[in-house]
Amino acid sequence: MKFEDIILWLVSLIGGLAMVGARLGWMLFGVAPEPPDDPVAFGMWQRKRRWLIFSELSALPAFAMLAVMVGRLKGWPDLAVILFAMALGGLGFAFLLDALQFLFRKRLGIGGDVR
Repeated sequence: MKFEDIILWLVSLIGGLAMVGARLGWMLFGVAPEPPDDPVAFGMWQRKRRWLIFSELSALPAFAMLAVMVGRLKGWPDLAVILFAMALGGLGFAFLLDALQFLFRKRLGIGGDVR
């Protein structure tokens, strides 16, 4: 195992854990769709929403890197690595689209998001 393999594996692990942690946090605690009036609560609300968006944007590269690293470390054939990356990429792409939807709605000023 090379040093580059260890670094890539750690980066993919951190990215995947960030995404999973943010998604679980959102499902358990949720984020109010309307900002609170209290300035301290508003700061916490902004940080929570920012964390969710960053985690969802990091999902696609994290899943792709995780699939390639698992396949490389296990010595799988190239076809199996590609199929595994496609399966995990489908999950990551759904998270990516969710994050992009939020960013476009915010940019266009369209309300009514469900978070």
